[in-house]
Amino acid sequence: MSGDDRMRRAGATWCDTHRRWECSKQSKRSQSRCHGIAIVGIDACRSHGGQSTEVLKAKGEALSAWRAVPGHVEVSPADAVMAMLQMSWARVHVYASLLERQVADAERDDPRGTGQGEGLIGHTRSASADVGVYETGEAVRGLAQLEAAERDRCVRFAKVAHDMGIADREIRLAEGQGMLLAQAIARILDALDLTAGQRARVPEIVPGVLLAVGGGDRG
Repeated sequence: MSGDDRMRRAGATWCDTHRRWECSKQSKRSQSRCHGIAIVGIDACRSHGGQSTEVLKAKGEALSAWRAVPGHVEVSPADAVMAMLQMSWARVHVYASLLERQVADAERDDPRGTGQGEGLIGHTRSASADVGVYETGEAVRGLAQLEAAERDRCVRFAKVAHDMGIADREIRLAEGQGMLLAQAIARILDALDLTAGQRARVPEIVPGVLLAVGGGDRG
């Protein structure tokens, strides 16, 4: 779904004068529509959203992800945030298990005994006509970056859910459901005995599948 589609479905107003998506709320000062920039995924700006900017951005992210699922049904911002928390919790555990396996594989295959570092850090390379391909340095592997980013996202959505007044019990329930999903996915991956290349594609596939499952539960 394009950015314009996300904003259109959110109910934001396109302003031909400023060439941007703007708040759809009424301004008390001007007694006309507010021309503040709409938060991505919702129909209000920071001033008219009624909550902190952090909460508004998280709600917009959650609702945008929900609307991107084919055949989705409309849900409340609270439901969308809880679904994103559940999905993020599951992704954290899936990525962590894949990262653990990646480190173990590198440690087993590296005769120098530095496999643990090889599982987390990869070499960057360049090439020239004179010397061919050569190493230029090191960089954190993509899976390690994905796992770290997802942990940060999971913590952020848990905090946002709390700030929205969602009960701790519901937050723990969403995390528990996410854990069950993660365990199920991990068991499936183990049973399939995927190659390293196939495992590398898991982070591309898991998010969409989890969102589809969430959409199906409400459909």
